[in-house]
Amino acid sequence: VVNMQNLVLLAALVFIPGVTPYPYGPPLGACMSMFPKGHGVDAQKSPPPFEILVNSTSYREADVIQITINTTGLQGVSYYEGMMIQARRSACDLDKPTKSHGKFSLQANEWFLDTMDCENNPQSAVVHKNHSHVESNVFYWTAPAPTGHIYFIGTIVKNKTLFWTNVLSPLIKDVNSNEEVKACSGVTSIHGCPLTSIIILLFSAILFLR
Repeated sequence: VVNMQNLVLLAALVFIPGVTPYPYGPPLGACMSMFPKGHGVDAQKSPPPFEILVNSTSYREADVIQITINTTGLQGVSYYEGMMIQARRSACDLDKPTKSHGKFSLQANEWFLDTMDCENNPQSAVVHKNHSHVESNVFYWTAPAPTGHIYFIGTIVKNKTLFWTNVLSPLIKDVNSNEEVKACSGVTSIHGCPLTSIIILLFSAILFLR
């Protein structure tokens, strides 16, 4: 006979949001903000103890760039256990600042990472797929048709209460672009909700109340 109290406890753990972070990778709903809402806390404001390294600072269509995520030992942090990485346009005046560009691929026999299809773009993000302590990872990005200067942006998680957003790589220049080289710090957000979305919601509420 199944113990009813155990069933109730199991249901609570499964359906109550924020009980645990996402040990098996972030949901598709995190693609735009790249904010781990299930953690129930704000991102750290201190310099991130991680770095995103690249083996090229420019790209042409179909180029493959190697990306390395390292821990730096800053603040005594020696590992991470979760991440989401995307490639985004660096220009600050875009209609779709949260769109991820290009396609990621992984090393053979990769056991910690997986790719995710954000906004129906195949393999447009790299995420963790299990709950382990990792010091470094290597993966690859295949450049799309010229789309302007880009950078790799990441949310990297040490544990449920310690994570950093807007971890940036060096700027990757589009060799076919004449646009001004400038880098934004990612999506401005309030508790994980993009500022652009907040403005739209507020404007809609004002119209509704009129």
